[in-house]
Amino acid sequence: MLQFYFLSVAANFLAGTALSADWMSEKFRSLAPMLGALSVRRARLIIGLTVLLVGLGTLFVPAGGQMILGDLFPSAVGIAVGIALLFEVIRQETFLPAEPPPSEDRAGKAPRAYRSALGAFAYAAAILHFFLPERLFL
Repeated sequence: MLQFYFLSVAANFLAGTALSADWMSEKFRSLAPMLGALSVRRARLIIGLTVLLVGLGTLFVPAGGQMILGDLFPSAVGIAVGIALLFEVIRQETFLPAEPPPSEDRAGKAPRAYRSALGAFAYAAAILHFFLPERLFL
């Protein structure tokens, strides 16, 4: 179904933007106000839930053709990015105070260190899935 296809591309692109918003706002100062809207807790929660549900949905509904599994790569990336965004929102609410302490242990820095890399994977999944819609692993 083409609706799931476009929804998968848009959700992965938006989730990639939400995860790498900190890095992108440092590199591109003109985008900082727009990217600040994606850093809000509610926006990350909605994007995380959306990309997780779309990732699960596109796992079983292919973009076209007769396949057993749907679009595997964008689905897996969508599920991973959705879980990362939801984990970040839940962890922010329950464990972390509003302002992080200046010295964090290694376990506290690990999820933040991979946000921009996971966002880049989401961008790659969105772009590859847009240009190669009927490939099993893309």
